Amino acid sequence: MKGVMSTSDLRARWQQWSDQFIARQRRERAILAAAVIFGGGFLLFSFAVEPGLRQASAALAETQSVRNELTQQQAQLAALKAAPDPDSVNRKRLSEIKAQLTATNERLARFESGMVPPLHMREFLENLLARNRGVELLELKVLAPQPVDVAAGKSVTTAAVASSGAPVEGGGKAAQLPALPSIWQHGIELKLAGSYNDILNYLTDVEGMPQHVMWSKLDLSVEKYPRNLLSLRVYTLSLDRHWLEM
Repeated sequence: MKGVMSTSDLRARWQQWSDQFIARQRRERAILAAAVIFGGGFLLFSFAVEPGLRQASAALAETQSVRNELTQQQAQLAALKAAPDPDSVNRKRLSEIKAQLTATNERLARFESGMVPPLHMREFLENLLARNRGVELLELKVLAPQPVDVAAGKSVTTAAVASSGAPVEGGGKAAQLPALPSIWQHGIELKLAGSYNDILNYLTDVEGMPQHVMWSKLDLSVEKYPRNLLSLRVYTLSLDRHWLEM
């Protein structure tokens, strides 16, 4: 069939090419061989090596871009850390105030532990009377608890506290500070009768107890010798406003 070469024809054609290649000069054969090798190498580079190189180059470029962004972000973070904080002074002062208030609360708690608790104050005074048979209790009056003005060192009326306009919890920026502890004065007024020595012994016992009360009033008068009258007001301090109703 025309256009189709038989096996014998292919062999004859291959032999013809081979004879022609052998007949050429050594230089020409070297050029032809180099052309064939270069062409194969070019095809190998184009289809096998070059795509991988392109991918590696793209990955390297992307990595460099990410590193550049990271460097910029680190520089921005360092700048933010180095910038002065306008609220740092206020935060430091607030921290110092909180520490001072904590220390004050601890001191108040220790002080309160040395005072007669308000709920036990009547029992405390009556037990001392039982030890001093020569002293007669004429009257015992429980006084309303009063808040203590720590700065002035005196008690103030509840009405004065309510009308002072002091910041209260939830009432603005001042509420951000820890609440100052309230100190309450709980008092009892006594009227006693007895000889001078008996009354003196009673007062000495009151002073010598491990837990203490404070004096705010002490009036001594002679009713008829040797009987004396003593008007005595004592109080204790507590962080608790509640007072035993009697």
